[in-house]
Amino acid sequence: MFKIRAIVYAGMPLLAALLLGAVFLSAQAQDETREATPFGVPVQKIKQSQSTKITTSYAGVIRARRTSQLGFERGGLVVSVSADLGKHVHQGDVLARLDSEALRADLAAARASVNQAEAQRRIAQSTYTRQKALLAKGHISAQRLEEIDAKLLAADAAQRVAEAQVKTLQARLARLQIIAPYDGVIAERYIDEGSIATSGAPVFTLVEDAILEVRVGLPTTRLADIKIGEIFDFSTAGTQFKARLRGLSGKVDTTTQTVSALFDVEPGAGTLVPGQSARLMLDVPLEQAGFWVPISALREDRRGLWSLFALDNSPANDGLYILTPRLVEVLYAGAEQVYVRGPVKDGTLILAGGNQSVSAGMSVVPATPNQSGQP
Repeated sequence: MFKIRAIVYAGMPLLAALLLGAVFLSAQAQDETREATPFGVPVQKIKQSQSTKITTSYAGVIRARRTSQLGFERGGLVVSVSADLGKHVHQGDVLARLDSEALRADLAAARASVNQAEAQRRIAQSTYTRQKALLAKGHISAQRLEEIDAKLLAADAAQRVAEAQVKTLQARLARLQIIAPYDGVIAERYIDEGSIATSGAPVFTLVEDAILEVRVGLPTTRLADIKIGEIFDFSTAGTQFKARLRGLSGKVDTTTQTVSALFDVEPGAGTLVPGQSARLMLDVPLEQAGFWVPISALREDRRGLWSLFALDNSPANDGLYILTPRLVEVLYAGAEQVYVRGPVKDGTLILAGGNQSVSAGMSVVPATPNQSGQP
C-alpha cells in the first residue's frame, strides 16, 4: 500500500507537466487560427488633385428691409390704440389716434369762414358786373369801376385764404393719427390709451415682414468670388434657404475690416425672423495639391502631427495588406471630410476608420468597396 502511494506521488509532477503542455499547445493553435483569419477593415482609394473647392461660411444677420419708428408729429392725449404687439397690419391701417375735439372745432369755424368769404365774393362779383354795365352807359366813372374791381379781387383772395386754412386744419387733423406706411408686423408698442404722447416720440416699431434681407460682412479677398444677381446658399438654425446678392456697401468697415453684402431672401425660404443669425455658405478654390479623406481615417501622431494607415501589398501576399502609417498635413478640415497632403500615391488604399482596433504592421483585407472620398 505504501509503495502504490509512493508511485502516485512520484507521477504527479509528470502529469502536471503534461497538462500545462496541452494548454500551451491549445493556445498556440488558437493564435495560429486567429493569424490565419485576416482582419477586415473599411478602406478608401486615394484620388490626388492639384486643387479643390472648399465650403467656407460667413456670419450674417437676417433683417427686414424696412423698419420704422412710428409716432405723432404733434403731442396730445391718446384716445385710441388699435394695434398691439405682434399684430400684422396693412398699408393705410389706422394704428392710433390723438384727441381731435379742439381741432375739429377750429375746422368747423374755418369752413364757416370759407362760406362767408364765398358769399362776400359773390356780392362783389355782382356789384362789379352791374357797375361795368353802368360804365358802358356813361353813368359812372372809370375810377369807380376800378375801386369795385379791387374789392372783388380782395374778396376772391379772402376766399382763397379761408380755403387754405381749411386744408391746413385738415392736414393737422390727419396728423393726429398714425397710419401704417406699409404692410408689416408691430414689433414694439410703447404707449396706451389715456397717455400723453409727445411730439416725435415712438409709439410703435413697425417691421416689414414680406421682404427680408441678409447682411453679411465679407473680407475683401472674397469679393472676386461673388457677383451681383447670383443666388447663394444660406443656413440658419434648422433651415436652409437661398438669397440673391443685391449689392455691396463699397467701403471697408474700419472695425471689422469687411465689406457689407446685402442679399434678398428668395421666396419659399420658410419661417425666418428678423434678427436671426444666418451663415453664407460660399464655395472657394483651394489652390493646393492634396486629397480628401474621412476624418475618421486620421490618427494623432507624435509631436502633434497627424497620420493615416496605408494598405501596403508589396510584396503581394495572397491578397493581404500590411498597415503602414503615413504622416499627412491637414490643409482644410470640414465636418466629415478632411483635405490633406502627404506621401501617398494616387490610387493607394487607406484605412477609412477603426484606428483604435488596429496597429502598424498588422495584416488586413479590404472590407468595403473602394471609394475616392471626394466630397
